[in-house]
Amino acid sequence: MTSPSPVEIHLPSADGVARAHEVAAQWLPAFLEGRRAADELYLDADGTSQVVTWHNTTESESVVQRTPSRTRANDAGSALRVEDVKVEVFDGGWVFQAVTVGTNEHGGAVRIPVCLVARLQDGKIARFEEYADSRAFETLFTRPEVAGKPADV
Repeated sequence: MTSPSPVEIHLPSADGVARAHEVAAQWLPAFLEGRRAADELYLDADGTSQVVTWHNTTESESVVQRTPSRTRANDAGSALRVEDVKVEVFDGGWVFQAVTVGTNEHGGAVRIPVCLVARLQDGKIARFEEYADSRAFETLFTRPEVAGKPADV
């Protein structure tokens, strides 16, 4: 029987935690307002790299847009907001937990528990990993039922 390969366990540094806290404190108000934080917080500010978000619902990555997805959804007719926010900082980033609530563009109710892991590289935002309940995520696109008949998607 072979032993499992060793897994590196990162030991946090006070400087790494302090930098993550500094960036998170600047990013959070912008995110809650539905806008992108100041460009200098992102690794892509120099134009040589791309900040990405990995989504568990599709198991895919997408390049972070200048306009946050919640704002784009609201511009398309949804009325979404973020509630029950909790943020925990670690050396190299933070964990954001919240619930996205409101209505989708079809008037259907939306309630999606979300966990977002932000990862820093060289002290700047380099990557997000978004974990959302896949069943709840579908409510972003579902039409409400009409007269007891199932809704079209």
